[in-house]
Amino acid sequence: MEKSREQGWRLIGGFLDHTAEAIVITDARTRIVYVNRSFTKVTGYTLKEVAGKTPRILHSGRQTAAFYAHLWKCIKATGRWQGEIWNRRKNGEVYPEWLSITAVRSSTGKVENYLAIFSDITLRKREEGELYELATHDALTGLPNRFFFSERFRHALAQAKRAGHLVGLLYLDLDRFKPVNDSLGHKYGDKLLQTVARRIKRSVREGDTIARLGGDEFAVILEHLSRPRDAAATARKLLRAIARPFLLDGHKATVTASIGISVYPLDGDDVEILLKRADGAMYRAKTGRSNDYRFWGAPDIDSQAGVQRAR
Repeated sequence: MEKSREQGWRLIGGFLDHTAEAIVITDARTRIVYVNRSFTKVTGYTLKEVAGKTPRILHSGRQTAAFYAHLWKCIKATGRWQGEIWNRRKNGEVYPEWLSITAVRSSTGKVENYLAIFSDITLRKREEGELYELATHDALTGLPNRFFFSERFRHALAQAKRAGHLVGLLYLDLDRFKPVNDSLGHKYGDKLLQTVARRIKRSVREGDTIARLGGDEFAVILEHLSRPRDAAATARKLLRAIARPFLLDGHKATVTASIGISVYPLDGDDVEILLKRADGAMYRAKTGRSNDYRFWGAPDIDSQAGVQRAR
């Protein structure tokens, strides 16, 4: 009887081989009796290789025993389960799939087979990742954009509030960028911004968040500060890095930067307030002299470094 059912599935398989979705049919004990061509295309396994085995041959190890226990609990209660799962191809590659499992019952209600239909969603997941990247990062420099910067800053402030440490915000604007952009052209202006982004990355700690807020404006979130002067030290390092001449496809260019600094909780406890005050301090630095930085509200920290009150 069981052999005739398997032959029946293989007969139906002549039609199932032309479906885009991968299909697996097992007996009541979850032993594989049929797979279609799409299954072989996705997993790399032929029917001969998996016949008589269970779908455990595909397990990636990413799901826990509790996950599978819940899956089978749903099937026993409702007759079906569907969701996203990670499996492993024959070549060892782990991939995501959208899987639907249905219990096939006889006229008496007894489970005779399980029918699993799945699609490889690797491309969709990759596209989702690319869309997220586009939504949260600046296309030119690859740095977080203003939206993602705000989210990271809120998270940093929440952590600082619990731990009781300081967070510094550096608001950086390039001096004399427009003349360089106008004289050499936007192509070289873009290359300059990309190089500035790389120099900023090399000048801060690995865990610090760098963002391009727009145009030639950048921001850096400095977490876990013990004192405001730590932010001043980073600002000086950034000024030195950016002041070095740029060589853009044989064209030499020189720009400097103006940096404004606000510190949580000394200058506020809200993202927008701290950003506005760092921006204000930056404009004070820019109107004073180029290649300089100022704090919004901190007292003079190092007079030789040009640290000044912005108020």
